[in-house]
Amino acid sequence: YADDSDDDFAMDIGGGFGGFMPPRPLHARYTGRQRQFTKFYSAYPIAAYQGNKMDANYGGKIFMPPSALDEISQLEVVYPLLFKLQNDEEESSSGTKLRTHCGVLEFTAEEGRVYLPQWMMDTLRLSPGSAVEVINVALLHGSLVKLQPQSVDFLDISDHRAVLENALRRFSALTVGDMITIEYNNHEYKLNVLETQPSPSAINIVETDLSVDFAPPIGYVEPTAQSGTGSQASNSSSMANINQPASSMAKDIRQKEDAAKGEAASLRFQAFRGAGVRLSSGADKPSSVRSYASSSADNNEQSQDISPDDETPVPLDLPIGTLFFGYKLIPLPGSEPTDADANDANEEDKFQGEGRVLRQRRKR
Repeated sequence: YADDSDDDFAMDIGGGFGGFMPPRPLHARYTGRQRQFTKFYSAYPIAAYQGNKMDANYGGKIFMPPSALDEISQLEVVYPLLFKLQNDEEESSSGTKLRTHCGVLEFTAEEGRVYLPQWMMDTLRLSPGSAVEVINVALLHGSLVKLQPQSVDFLDISDHRAVLENALRRFSALTVGDMITIEYNNHEYKLNVLETQPSPSAINIVETDLSVDFAPPIGYVEPTAQSGTGSQASNSSSMANINQPASSMAKDIRQKEDAAKGEAASLRFQAFRGAGVRLSSGADKPSSVRSYASSSADNNEQSQDISPDDETPVPLDLPIGTLFFGYKLIPLPGSEPTDADANDANEEDKFQGEGRVLRQRRKR
């Protein structure tokens, strides 16, 4: 592949798939020099576009005229379509021309015009109507990008990975030095691209596994040790905070993500998490039964220590298979009935009812 500094590049390619691809034989192999699309257009911000496309400000794709598609379809270009935008009238601090890389969103702009996100206009120092050179390029698939948030408000996001994964879908390429803008929860966040790999200048992020690293945001202050007396553990943790490197902000972000995932997992319903209790008296009892028995024994010992004169009920100890129907009734002294009284009571209680018949007998 050729990087952004080599405009006239050559390579061997196979047939690919992607949007706006001209018809050509499948797996065709071109060994000649590639014809490259390059043209000057008047640059305007997306806010001046006739359609309601303000969401395109939070991405890395532009609007081009239909004539550009007609010309590109006749060339042997590499897909997906990637373009280098270059301002020939302005130079960076290193003396090179200001440039960035992008994809194409639609071929619906007016002839002679291209519409760029506002962050691209600021990066290239373009005013509405300024000339910008659009060049078709091919970039290596990226494996790593390092970003630096421009505000500590970025740390308030709970799940940075999900937010960036959704935001970077709007981008086709990333260039070192870009100040991209993403939107989340009605709030804009600016991120500065510090490093890209494997290419040191720009990478292609379409359909690739990209690792993202963070630099400390602007205004971020590392936690320091607090003065005062404390335990040895608190002192050691404070020293650990002092010796943390500048890249610990990325660790803080990962720790916040892990804490949020752990909290969500703890709130999730978990079935059959209770302890079991056996009805039969086995040798192995659940821990809950043992803990209850031990706590009961402790409570009994405490109660005995507090009131040793009180009589506590004796537990009933019966052999296995024996049923207990209550203790034998023992009457109080002096209330025992005599045998004569018992016989009289039995005789008085006998045959006290009266007989009844349904029909009287006839006398003969």
